[in-house]
Amino acid sequence: MINQEYSLAISEILDILDHTKKADVDKISERFLRFLKENASNTYISTIDFNKPLKEMNLNPKTIGMLSIINKKFWCNDQQRKEFERKLKENELIYQNELREKYNPDNLFQKSNNNDYDFTKNQEVSLKKVEKLSILQRILNKIQKIFSKK
Repeated sequence: MINQEYSLAISEILDILDHTKKADVDKISERFLRFLKENASNTYISTIDFNKPLKEMNLNPKTIGMLSIINKKFWCNDQQRKEFERKLKENELIYQNELREKYNPDNLFQKSNNNDYDFTKNQEVSLKKVEKLSILQRILNKIQKIFSKK
């Protein structure tokens, strides 16, 4: 069973394939199309504006990922597939470098420019003075608490 998020993405894929040239849809295997139809959401209502370019359609990221898989597996020739894989690797390296810079353990404890808390503010904290009671005074306090409960 596929979760709801993927089910909606599959429904968007089927909607896009309905608006794609039949020659391109025929390149997709029947098994994969059957998988898409079986796992599509029954409650999905299309909001895709096909008059806009693909980049401006505001598609779900899962839908874009699945479209890229369809493109690579069914629509690309060998040369296009190699170029596509090279671009994916390049994007992954860029993403990993960004993560490495953002979460570098060497820079983790260095002061950043966008601190939410300003440590330079002096806040006055008053402490409650604790009276040291003698043993006899503590025993009397305990006895008073016992009798005051009744």
